[in-house]
Amino acid sequence: MVNFTPMRKILAALKKEWLILIRDIPGLGILFLMPVLLILVVTLAQENALKSQVEKSTILIYSPSGSILGKQITIDIESSGMFRIAADPKGRDKLYEAVQTGQVPLGILIAPGDTAITLIIDPTLHEAYKTSLVTAVTFILKGAGGKVMMQQLLSASKPSAAVLSMEAILANLPQISLHQAVKERSSITPTPVQNNIPGFILFAMFFIVIPLSGSVISEKNEGASFRLRTLPVPLWTMLGAKVLLYLLVCIVQFLLMLLIGYYMLHLLFGFPKLEMGSSFLALTIATLTAALGAVGFGLLVGSGSRTHSQAALFGSVMVVILGIISGTFLPIHVMPKAIRVISNFSPIRWGIDNYLELFIRDGTVMDILPRALWLFLFFIFAMLMSMLIFKKRN
Repeated sequence: MVNFTPMRKILAALKKEWLILIRDIPGLGILFLMPVLLILVVTLAQENALKSQVEKSTILIYSPSGSILGKQITIDIESSGMFRIAADPKGRDKLYEAVQTGQVPLGILIAPGDTAITLIIDPTLHEAYKTSLVTAVTFILKGAGGKVMMQQLLSASKPSAAVLSMEAILANLPQISLHQAVKERSSITPTPVQNNIPGFILFAMFFIVIPLSGSVISEKNEGASFRLRTLPVPLWTMLGAKVLLYLLVCIVQFLLMLLIGYYMLHLLFGFPKLEMGSSFLALTIATLTAALGAVGFGLLVGSGSRTHSQAALFGSVMVVILGIISGTFLPIHVMPKAIRVISNFSPIRWGIDNYLELFIRDGTVMDILPRALWLFLFFIFAMLMSMLIFKKRN
């Protein structure tokens, strides 16, 4: 006859873990509600910030009557699509007053004879916005000044050259177009949803450290672990049950994040639907290895901690830190070089990069395989270290 004893042991251990999990209401809230709220808040905040950058800033321009430079600056600023020119301020003092009182963020004063240009900036603007605004306007002003100078040079040359105009010259310049650096076969268009969902999938998965480590510590402190050790149940069976249950929890979290990206953000807020790439096998491998990495991290924290407070504090702080340096809340490329180097050793970074490879670049199994192997090796290392700590502490 087939011996079902090992299977019964696994099922009994799974039932025990399931009962511990469903009785931990705060832990379930952290696992499922917190990531949902975070992804909604962060995505909407980023979209609002992007809209505020894209919306045209109002600019006031004052130039003397008959100013060629003032006319060219007005044309270039209007054609840039970045700014809106307010009505004529009717004097230099009115322009200065409008900027000083916050009616407009920036004003441009052109001296008589087109001899100088002065930018008047609102001092209450955020420093980053102020810098980007001044930089963009400065480039436009330099371009307008160059056009005026070239037109004057053309007019002062021989008569045949005077027929040329700056508009005719610019019309013959090469056209500039925008192209996403994605594979030719891919139809994925990068959006805030495509970029945010991967980070919060990993963030949600790794937050199982709180209920998982709490389960381990409860068994140790309440004596359940010792009583189980007196039974003919090997250590790998008890740990294996935890791995299986929380692996399923991570998969549920993954599906929940996909539903939010595909339906909720689209139906409620009008975002484009989440696109998950064309390789189901690669998506499965990326999800399983990310989930294993999260479970391994939770077991390692639980086995190494002696109290609930230690596990909750250390686990949550570490997940937040790893999430920040791994690109959950901010893109990696905006971080200092030292942080970018450190993030290469973060399992959350490996999982996020795998999902970005699939959701943005429409990658294949071979594209995600190296980082998936690193996540699996991290899981093996965490399991071995957890078992070693259990045995050492008896």
